[in-house]
Amino acid sequence: MRNCKRDLFIFFVALVFAMWARKTIAETVHVDSINGNDTNPGTKEKPLRTIGRAAIMVNGRTEAGPTTIKIAPGIYNLTKSAVFQNARPYTEKDRLVIEAVILPDEPQWKPALMPVILSTEDPRKPGELDKLTESYSLRMPISHVTIRGLKFLGNPLANNWHCCISRIGENLDDLVVTQCMFVGDRDTFDIYCAALATGDGFVVDHNIFYNCHACVVFLDGLEGIPGKGNAMRYCIVDGAYISGAWTCQTTEDLEFHHNIVTRSEYFWMRKSGDKQKYRLYDCIVTDNRYYSGYGIESGPTGQTGPEVIYNEENIKKEGRVVLVKDKKARDYLHVVEGSFGSELGAGLFRK
Repeated sequence: MRNCKRDLFIFFVALVFAMWARKTIAETVHVDSINGNDTNPGTKEKPLRTIGRAAIMVNGRTEAGPTTIKIAPGIYNLTKSAVFQNARPYTEKDRLVIEAVILPDEPQWKPALMPVILSTEDPRKPGELDKLTESYSLRMPISHVTIRGLKFLGNPLANNWHCCISRIGENLDDLVVTQCMFVGDRDTFDIYCAALATGDGFVVDHNIFYNCHACVVFLDGLEGIPGKGNAMRYCIVDGAYISGAWTCQTTEDLEFHHNIVTRSEYFWMRKSGDKQKYRLYDCIVTDNRYYSGYGIESGPTGQTGPEVIYNEENIKKEGRVVLVKDKKARDYLHVVEGSFGSELGAGLFRK
């Protein structure tokens, strides 16, 4: 009997240890477009070359634990979407993080060190060269993801709706896009939508959106359930061809503050019939053609009327925002220090 109890105790200890070890397995995958090779194991000493290969590697994991993908400075050309749809059971704590090796708040950071992600995907089929197409840079129909410190360009293909970051699916939660820069141009590398997501916990924090069509889209849930716990804060939007924010079924707990939206077609776009009353505070909304409008997938359909009300606190609607245009400057595309709007702390830097 004594030996039996001892064996049971040893078995129990081994089982607990195995479960604990399973929960703490972490992986780090390194990607370097200059020094990497996709036949490498993805270690710091032997990095991968492409984000697509990193996605394939991560998608093959099933163990519990966090994943960090470290992306070195360089240019990453995506000829097709990098899709992250692995079976690894991420949680709020043990999450998938895709981030630059050097982040904006680090002392040695400068704009030239941001990994640049561009799409040259051509989804057209023979005989359909003039057909409207869609392309994506990063697609992640999974929960508990952080994307940090990356610079996104668009897609040069004519008649293409390009989206840089997309999360579409059912029962999804917790996507954080932070300290990223989205730089588009409708005549060259067009960005139709910088970041969009269905579901809950879509947080867009400390980003810059420059010459995009629709910057942040809180999309309809596929299951018809409004998304909750979403946020847009400390962001700079300049020159949006459609709007800075676009809400569909988003609940009224949307957190929206310390944002700058200027020189855009619309400040805010809504789904027709959407009458949620959102709270906006400590923002600058100036030099936009229209304030609030209705829109469909192809673009605006007109301005909203008195049926739409925003709860506004300290929203400045007069004044000109001046951005730094020197590409070598650390504060490139940030508000000129000491000028109108600089006190908000919007932009890439948290400190």
